[in-house]
Amino acid sequence: MGVSIKKQRHGFLTVLFLIVFVLSGFCLSADAQTEPKKVLLIHSYHPEYPWVASITKGVEAALKGENAELEIFYMDTKRKTSDEWKVQAGKLAREKVDTWQPDAVIAADDNAQIFVTQRYAGQEKPFFVFCGVNGEPSDYGLPASNVTGIVERPHFKESVKYLLEIVPNIRRIAVMSDKGPTSVGALEFMRKQDIGIKVLDYRLIDDFDLWKKRILDYNIDSDAVAIYMYHTVKRAGEIESMPPQEVMAWTIENSSVPTIGFFDFSIIDGMLAGVVESGEEHGYEAAKMALALLAGEDIGNLPVKTAEKGMKMINLKTAAKLKMVIPQEIVESADQVIGQ
Repeated sequence: MGVSIKKQRHGFLTVLFLIVFVLSGFCLSADAQTEPKKVLLIHSYHPEYPWVASITKGVEAALKGENAELEIFYMDTKRKTSDEWKVQAGKLAREKVDTWQPDAVIAADDNAQIFVTQRYAGQEKPFFVFCGVNGEPSDYGLPASNVTGIVERPHFKESVKYLLEIVPNIRRIAVMSDKGPTSVGALEFMRKQDIGIKVLDYRLIDDFDLWKKRILDYNIDSDAVAIYMYHTVKRAGEIESMPPQEVMAWTIENSSVPTIGFFDFSIIDGMLAGVVESGEEHGYEAAKMALALLAGEDIGNLPVKTAEKGMKMINLKTAAKLKMVIPQEIVESADQVIGQ
């Protein structure tokens, strides 16, 4: 009788052990299934740059509530523009990819594609989604079997049309920008646009003295100046770029013709008006594409696309400096008004 009780107890303990073992395995399996996906956001530039902050905000909004872990790496190639630093920054970014081993990488702006994304194109993993790219993706060997993304195109035609609503007598315009890779691709795109008025010049300038000379020349030769980027302009003999707000402050103070900007920060910094691009759109859409890929979506169903949203912005303080009276209907039609 005692032996029988022992056998029963032994059998009960064995069954209990098996139940605990199975349940433990189930819990471990559930934990493995709920382990967050790792998403790495590589920025070509630095965190204080408004475009970067805007993209990050969009990425974070898309990932909110998702089972994803986000890390951010900044290449800082807009303040530090030497070829040596870009190569080093790319190496550091690739080291981050290789050591952290993300499931997906969101790579923002052209330098991240030049020095990082194209090195992983065609590999099985990780997935890459680019955004904020001004050059032709094919120039970087993209897209690929593991790479898709969003290209950035300036709202040039729309911005000129908007300016003509504000200043109808404009007939000649000059276009200028700094010499960063973002600017090169953007101005190539602009050259192909039929905007309905004469474009006197397309200029890429990284020397501040030459920048100032061109602005003063355009005061005489043109009716308006469209300025894409001003973030890699340097003083003679200096390696690092000037603070962009300093470049724009001089520009607005010494410009006697209306200025077109293409980013929200451009109008905030003092340019008169423009239909501006949305960094949040780029970040949000790129993160959504990354999440879809991580959920098993075929990359063939997520082709490269162009960001579409544009916001009308106007700076009334700049308008007042130019002694312009802006019709109330123009002010009311703007998506954002600065200096109101």
